Amino acid sequence: MSELRLDPRIPYSGVVFISWKTFDGQRNHVLGRAVDVSQQGIGIELATRIPVGSFVRVKAYGLNLDGSGTVRHVSRRSSGYVLGLELSESLDLNILAELTASQNCLVAAMPGVS
Repeated sequence: MSELRLDPRIPYSGVVFISWKTFDGQRNHVLGRAVDVSQQGIGIELATRIPVGSFVRVKAYGLNLDGSGTVRHVSRRSSGYVLGLELSESLDLNILAELTASQNCLVAAMPGVS
């Protein structure tokens, strides 16, 4: 499968709060865990399935994110679901730079990895 993303994904683990309305108007909310981020998106593990095309509100304090997005992909995992969320506004470039720098430091500190 070819890569369709414009921006690379950066591994990230942090709490994410998601809220959305179902297609029939019912309000829902759930806590999840981010697995990776990019400038325009975020991958999130959840116990609840949110349908592709759903508009969601998303808060991730570790990313200084309080915004919205659209569910573009959902896959089933043993722990629940992983959704790919396209953000309505880009993540802060300074935060992404910090995440990238911390990942580079972790890789450099691992024995046998160059």
